[in-house]
Amino acid sequence: MQDKLIISIKIKKTIELVRKTTSNYSHEYKFLKDNIMNTFYDLLKLTYKANICKDINVKKDIVVDIKMIEYYIKVSCDYQLISYKKFKRIGDYLLEINKMVYSWMNYEESR
Repeated sequence: MQDKLIISIKIKKTIELVRKTTSNYSHEYKFLKDNIMNTFYDLLKLTYKANICKDINVKKDIVVDIKMIEYYIKVSCDYQLISYKKFKRIGDYLLEINKMVYSWMNYEESR
């Protein structure tokens, strides 16, 4: 199945990057890795839902999930589970996704 929703393609690429980055978390921090990945999957699900139902609150939930992921990644960097370079790279991806969501929200509000 070919995905035509640009934001979901970007989210999937970010999921793959984060999955590879978090693959070496120790058992002690497995909960953090699980929270990151589960929030990413919720983010992807909400993106598809927002595309279908056109509800602005769903898009706001997407922004909340992005903020939670940013926090989890920051904690990972603070605990030195990931390098600052990887933290920055993931942050850049999340920033781009966040901008796409806000543009999407503004477009929907202007209609």
